[in-house]
Order: sequence, then structure tokens, then C-alpha cells
Amino acid sequence: MASELIEEPEEIEVDDAVEEVDLDETEVSEDLEEEKVADDLEEFDVIEEDKETDLLIGDSDEKFSDRGYQYDDKIRKARLLAEEFNNLLGVIDKYYNQYIMIPKGKYITGSKRPKKDEKPEQLVHVSPFYIGKFPVTNALFEIFIEKTGYKTTAGKIGYGTAYYGRSQKTINEKTGLERFTWNTALISKTVKGACWYQPLGPGSTIHNKRNHPVVQVSTEDAIAFAAWTGKNLPTENEWEAASRTAKGYVFPWGNEWKKHSCNIEESYIGDTTPVDKYVEFTNDSGITDTMGNVLEWTRDRSEPPSFVKDRLKYYVVKGGSWISGNELRLFSRFILQPQITL
Repeated sequence: MASELIEEPEEIEVDDAVEEVDLDETEVSEDLEEEKVADDLEEFDVIEEDKETDLLIGDSDEKFSDRGYQYDDKIRKARLLAEEFNNLLGVIDKYYNQYIMIPKGKYITGSKRPKKDEKPEQLVHVSPFYIGKFPVTNALFEIFIEKTGYKTTAGKIGYGTAYYGRSQKTINEKTGLERFTWNTALISKTVKGACWYQPLGPGSTIHNKRNHPVVQVSTEDAIAFAAWTGKNLPTENEWEAASRTAKGYVFPWGNEWKKHSCNIEESYIGDTTPVDKYVEFTNDSGITDTMGNVLEWTRDRSEPPSFVKDRLKYYVVKGGSWISGNELRLFSRFILQPQITL
């Protein structure tokens, strides 16, 4: 699930504001071929990942006795919450509520040629953790809302941000005819009433989108959902470890771009897609839809983007979205204020 101080409602062009990643990373890391990865890892200093706030569904079945009773009790309670949530789900929703165990180890993160707010390539040591096979769907988020009465950030402030891509392909349900809409620029509008269940404002709906990723979600919303289901948001290093796998790929499937492999701007869909639409491009860890479709919050804070002078609180967001260009990589990062709704 993709998860600031909100400006007064206005219409803006957001080629720079929405995605402040201007990559020219057409050259991929050829030296990260599978048979050479083990040797390449020796070149980096190992960064130890802080595990004080692990993904709370649990690290593994080990007891980690050195962490003490309080840690074990925290894990037991988190697992109980996760089980209770899963028991609320029907068969179809349980399919989208799967979690994958990422083993401890050394993982490559960052870019060989970092630009703007990207991190340089480095090797990090990550303890074992679980992460969702899919982004959080509308159906799963709806259960959370129904059971808790939680009010999202967009619901409290009364508006959200709607995005309109440069191109969109739609199909008339009655005639079957395809229609293309073209805009001169990517447009962002602050829309009164836009929220998770009406993403483009009043009149829009998530009907027939139960298996699409939830949108109009702030960091606070993402953390609240995760906590209620016995989990936590991943760190940026955990997110990259899960999405790039031990092979350090820059795409979920490898180091070479494949067309029609994820939902980005050139897909001409102009909207979210089901989280399992591109399941054939699931990575070697079993994680699906890590590239494109919707941005995903991490729990890592960041210094403001290089173009921002104010020292405000920002968070790292990963994965890109349906408005991303094909320059997107798994090391791409987006720095946003926590109240922004994605």
C-alpha cells in the first residue's frame, strides 16, 4: 500500500511535483548477472538494518531469546491480530492477504549512478521479515474501515489529490470500442470529497475495483491499517530487499526492461489495475506488483527533496505508479510529506 503539509486546493501540473525522479538509467547493471552477484557483494560495506521495529507479523518461528520476553510478547500479540484479521476474510480476499517470508541476508540497494534524491548503491544486511505478496486492496482496506470506524486523512480534511495522466485507453462496455484520451501534461487536482472509496471525488467509485490497490491513503492511514492487522510498514531497505531479491535486480524480473510488464504511463490504462494483473512478472521471492500501479509508503523518514528549502518531515515512497515513465527502477525513490494521499 502506498503510504506534509497540504497546500490549499488548487490545480497544478505535476510533472516534477508528483515524481521527483528524473532518471536516465537506460543502462542497467550488467555486472549483476546471477552468476556474478556473490562476487559483486564483496565490493560493498555492509549496512546493518535496524530491527527495533520489525514488520510485526513476525520474523520467523525462531524465538530470538536475546531480545527478551517483551519482544516475544509483542510478536505473539501481532500474530494474534494478523490471524484475527485473516479469519474475517472470505476465500478470495484471503488470496490477496498472503505474506511472503524474506530471509535474512545481504541485499543490494540504491543506484550505481544515483541522481537527485536516490541513494548510492550499497550492501545492507537485513534480518528476516514478512511482506505482503500484493499491495493492500480496496477490499481489505474496506474491512479495516468497517470494523474500526477509522477515518482517513482525506476524510478528515475533506479533500484528496486526483491524478489525470497524459494518455488513457477506455473501452465502451456496450459497444466494445476503444477510446484514447490524450492530455498535454500530467495533471493533479485537489478534489473536494476525494477519498479511498471515491478516488476522483463524488460520483467516482471503487465498484468493480475490489482487487485494485487502495488509493487516497496517507502515511498515517497506512500505519493504522498495518497496526490493526498486526503488522508494520517496511523500511526502504526491506522494501528493496523484497522487491529486488538477493540477485539485486533493478526490475522485478531481471535487469532488462520488458514492455507490458507493469502498469505505468506507457500502458495507456490511465488508472489502477488489479494487483494480480501482472502476476506472470512476480519476482523470485513471490512478490507481485512492486513496480508501477500505485506508490507504496515505507516507514523511513528522509531529508526533504533537494529542491525544498524548508526542513519539513518527509517519508520515502517506493515502486512508482501508473503515471510513471519507463525510466522507473526498483531503486527509484520518491520523497513525500506524510499527509499526502497516494
